[in-house]
Amino acid sequence: MRNACVVFLSFAVSALAYQVTAPSASKGWTDTGAQTLTWQRVDTDRLNFTVVLTNEDRSVMPINDQVLAAQVDGTLLTTVLNPPSAGWPVGQHFRVNLVKSPEELDTILAQSNEFDILPPKEETTSKTGTTLRPSTTPTTPATQTTVPSGNGNTGGDSADGSTNPPGINSASVPTIAHSGILSVFALLGFFLA
Repeated sequence: MRNACVVFLSFAVSALAYQVTAPSASKGWTDTGAQTLTWQRVDTDRLNFTVVLTNEDRSVMPINDQVLAAQVDGTLLTTVLNPPSAGWPVGQHFRVNLVKSPEELDTILAQSNEFDILPPKEETTSKTGTTLRPSTTPTTPATQTTVPSGNGNTGGDSADGSTNPPGINSASVPTIAHSGILSVFALLGFFLA
């Protein structure tokens, strides 16, 4: 009975001790810049601890138990950790241990769940181009006629997907200008006659 009480009390104390809340399995770290560590504590916990990065996979992290910060104030509940001198290792199955001190790495106060350290995800942008469309406000009189261009396009959707106002396309602009000049000369000849 006494052993059962000791086990229960030990479990109750550990359940109320330091707990790492981030990083976690659902929200790991990136290999770029400083990373955030958050935790919970109770008043009976130590006032400070040392943060250690661990990974049992030697192909990902050749040297285990890398100290990231010492004498962290436990009452802050969050801290920002700078990358190691060689940069953040990249891979899976990392853990962060909160330990008693740099000299006592085996005295673990809390341990995070396994998490990944990966390159940041790049935001993907759509590669669809923006089609520039000319103003739909007519700049020529409504009675003006146009000569279709060689491609038979007199406005609307063209083969390249661009849309021009009715009666205007890029190939017929010189024709419109030429037609306008002829109209001016015709009017001038009418008044002179």
